[in-house]
Amino acid sequence: MLRRETKLLILTLSLGIGAVLQSACTNTIRVIPSPDQPDKLILNPQQNDVIQWQAGVNPSFLGPTPCASGQPQDNQCKVNQTGGKYLYSCPKCKDPEVVVGSDIPLSVTHTLAISAGAATASQPVSVWCNNNQVALAPPEVDYTPKSGDTVQTLWVNTGNGNSFIADWVVNFNGTSPCIESQIGAGHDNTCTFNASTTATYTYVAKSAGGGCNQTNAVGTIKVTLQ
Repeated sequence: MLRRETKLLILTLSLGIGAVLQSACTNTIRVIPSPDQPDKLILNPQQNDVIQWQAGVNPSFLGPTPCASGQPQDNQCKVNQTGGKYLYSCPKCKDPEVVVGSDIPLSVTHTLAISAGAATASQPVSVWCNNNQVALAPPEVDYTPKSGDTVQTLWVNTGNGNSFIADWVVNFNGTSPCIESQIGAGHDNTCTFNASTTATYTYVAKSAGGGCNQTNAVGTIKVTLQ
């Protein structure tokens, strides 16, 4: 069984973590398929809605934040963005997601078929343009599987407006460990493989068209067998 540290999550509301969505007036909150994980249904709040997590959840955003206060204050976030996707860390959460706004980005495909090992871990990584520099959060993801276990890294292009990289792409240095042949907008957004050895894999994330000032960010996937 894989050990899971505090996870990186796409901004979401989940009854499982005690999040509540509030609105200043009567509002219909849509439930939509996740654009990044199509097998999941997610809530879709709008600008000025309020997300309230129950005491003890203590979410913290990585990269862009949709909150008027930046980070949530007293487990509360008033959404001041009109759109976008956002990741946060939370020790009591399990892969939820919220996409803000009505313009839902659909930029990935999911065509992967893999024979999964005894345990599967999926860790999300935020990709965005931070002041004309491509950024990753976290820049390193760590796994401690047993030999043959399946591990998976999921990239999400987060933010809105100038921070959003629509044509993001990930390329590995040297031989890629992934079953997926292409990772980025219009292709798969995951790297999945069965762990067979202790190793560190390095990749580069960037805009395929040279956006975000033609910069890139270097990330790593570190696997340490038990």
